[in-house]
Amino acid sequence: MTAVTPTSAEELAASIDAAPLSGRYWATFGLIVTQLVCEIFDFFIVGFLVSAIAPQWGLTFGQTTIILLSAGLGAMVGALIFGRLSDRYGRKVVVVGCAFIYCLSAGAVSLIPEGAWMLFAFLRFMVGVGYGGAGASQFALIVEYTPTRWRTPIGSSLGVPASLGVVLASVVVAALYPMLGWRGVAALGALPIVVGIAIAFVVPESPRWLAANGRGEKARAALSKMIGREVALPPESAPPPRVPVSELWRVPRRFWLIFLVQVGIGTAYAGVLLWGPTIVAQVLHVAPQKAAATFIWVSLAGTLGRCLFVVLPMKFGRVKSGWLHGYGGALFLGLAAVFHADYLGMIPLFLLFLVCGQVFFDGGFSNLNPYAAEVYPVRSAAMGTGLAAASGGLGKIVGPLVMGLIAGTGNLVNPKATMDAVQPAFLFLAFACLVAGLAYSRFGIETHRKPIVLE
Repeated sequence: MTAVTPTSAEELAASIDAAPLSGRYWATFGLIVTQLVCEIFDFFIVGFLVSAIAPQWGLTFGQTTIILLSAGLGAMVGALIFGRLSDRYGRKVVVVGCAFIYCLSAGAVSLIPEGAWMLFAFLRFMVGVGYGGAGASQFALIVEYTPTRWRTPIGSSLGVPASLGVVLASVVVAALYPMLGWRGVAALGALPIVVGIAIAFVVPESPRWLAANGRGEKARAALSKMIGREVALPPESAPPPRVPVSELWRVPRRFWLIFLVQVGIGTAYAGVLLWGPTIVAQVLHVAPQKAAATFIWVSLAGTLGRCLFVVLPMKFGRVKSGWLHGYGGALFLGLAAVFHADYLGMIPLFLLFLVCGQVFFDGGFSNLNPYAAEVYPVRSAAMGTGLAAASGGLGKIVGPLVMGLIAGTGNLVNPKATMDAVQPAFLFLAFACLVAGLAYSRFGIETHRKPIVLE
């Protein structure tokens, strides 16, 4: 085996950029993708569970909103805490540990007593902690593994299978709810723990992170394992000083770009997917499994959009693709709000525009997900990705909360209350997407085909 001897972390990065994509790389990529699908399933299955239990438990809009926003709050907390821990202790340990947190919490929902909505909300909070914490490291891990020439298409493609988590949630509820009930469906959330265990045994630590933190020998071992050939490095050096949290806002343009885009898109995404099944079930007078079946089309539109936004950044770059992400979502959510009570033949225009909007405000996540790990240097990339996930988590609180407040938090979930909320709530969600589009226009930083910085 021919040894390669880089003399610095920068030369190690050059070795990664020159390396082919090995079988170990694709195994790692596949496991992270599978974990993303499972995380999205565990995070968004609550929208279908709530549509089933809200009438049974007599939940008010206020109680339902607390349940729906609790995971968003947990995601914000988890992203900030575990993003910091990931930059300090490594990507892999955080990804594995957070998998245990969200899987066990999601499965435990199936065991709660009838009517125990506060315990339900707490467990959903813990699902969010694990979801947000894992997200702070997963995208940084893949971005740091991937050669610059492949980073844009591969980083963007992470969003495509991840969107299948929403499709999976829709299909599982539509197919298995009549047989398993809501508790059986909730129990399925514990199964993805198997993926976390596989990651622990198969996935190496990020060699860029190891090298940037003075761990030369471990970086050599990780890179050799990843690219399938021996790499020699100098002895371990003294680790550089830890990056302070203030690194997040040292460059204001970078901070506000990530914060505003993530809050805006997170607000729209969570508002639609968490309240959507309840709106369909109550307003259109259909059973929860029928609402889930309807949302398969919405979810598939998001998957189509994510495929589209893998291609667009390669042609137009991250920033211009971001314009479509924000402004396209704003346009169609606004149309869904204005024409929410109208039909085109037998097709509700609300659903038609929602499907179209999903192509943009959901599809654009393929462009957005790896963005923070590209904008921030390696030594603070997980904190940057944690900022992104926390900001998105804030959006996941704001979306359901505002929609619940607009509907009236003291009302029982019923068709009239839901219908009254549709137009103002979806105009608000359209405004949230508009904010994201404006942030891309004002603060956008192009990263396509540009090497990531170590520190």
